[in-house]
Amino acid sequence: MRAIFALLAFSFSTVASSACYIIYTRSKEVIWQGSSPPVAMNTLYIDAEVQKKVPKGHMVILIGSQAPCPAIDFTVPRRTMRQAAAEMNNN
Repeated sequence: MRAIFALLAFSFSTVASSACYIIYTRSKEVIWQGSSPPVAMNTLYIDAEVQKKVPKGHMVILIGSQAPCPAIDFTVPRRTMRQAAAEMNNN
């Protein structure tokens, strides 16, 4: 009986801990999304951590969402097509 309760508690804790973190720009564009937190969550000033990544942006945390949360990250500089072609020619 204890094993059943332990298994149920574990399954509910993993469902409850599933979250989707989304960072929006000032103009409401999604700039970051993923199932792991993009900033340190053990600080009192989470908003300041978000501002370091995306100035004037804000983060939304969806907890227990059944919707998929594919990882996207537009906060890092993207390569241009010229850079990608040069990389392919070097290989």
